[in-house]
Amino acid sequence: FPFSLRLACPFRPTHLPSLSVLPETRRSSPMADQAYEHQSHRFAIGAQFDSFMDLKRACIRAALLDVYEFDTVKVPPPSRRQVDGKQVDSDRYRIRCKNGECAWFLYAMSLDETDVWEVRTTTQAHVCHGINHDGHCNIDEDFVAHEILPKVRMDNAFTPKSIQNHFKDQYGVKISYSKAYRAKERALNIINGSHEEAYGTLPKYCNEILRSNPGSTVKLEIDAGTNQFKRLFVCFATSAMGFAYCRPLL
Repeated sequence: FPFSLRLACPFRPTHLPSLSVLPETRRSSPMADQAYEHQSHRFAIGAQFDSFMDLKRACIRAALLDVYEFDTVKVPPPSRRQVDGKQVDSDRYRIRCKNGECAWFLYAMSLDETDVWEVRTTTQAHVCHGINHDGHCNIDEDFVAHEILPKVRMDNAFTPKSIQNHFKDQYGVKISYSKAYRAKERALNIINGSHEEAYGTLPKYCNEILRSNPGSTVKLEIDAGTNQFKRLFVCFATSAMGFAYCRPLL
């Protein structure tokens, strides 16, 4: 016959730790596996990157996959330059784990008279517990824009909300709607170019029309005071010749 059995425990267990003293748990990334990205050959001493932004994006991606954050160490530089709208050391890049007790760090330098950056020194081991919140301080608009670039190329209607869902599903992190929106605008600029760049190519476009369509008429008018576009008139020679055979109408 069905029956239930209840055992009474005559003592209260005292060897179990309370929830208040359990150690912090490391947040896991959906894309993370047993091999840590920051310990890969990409960050070994002597590894090279084609540009500073390639190096920076690789460091951010590793931090996302391996669930840690890092700080940029400011070193008095001999000179500084502007990269992606920010002042950075012209030839040095040093980052360390955001946890002050962790020894992980990476130091890279640019090769003389080139855009190539090389890893010079690194400690490829974390002794911290990583991060246990759902944000990430190292994610910027540039990284988000390049991460979603293939999706935006395939679908211009890829919404900021979809971008938020992508980062939540792929990396387990939350990004703000405004950051997702600005990142999509940046991605569209990378794909299509900015309006300023597009208007700047108009003179070359007009010359190309005249070269490939002899007899055509092209008039580009630019404000002499502000150097801004005003109007453009294009009449292809073949179209104009076709009107000569049209029947006149009142």
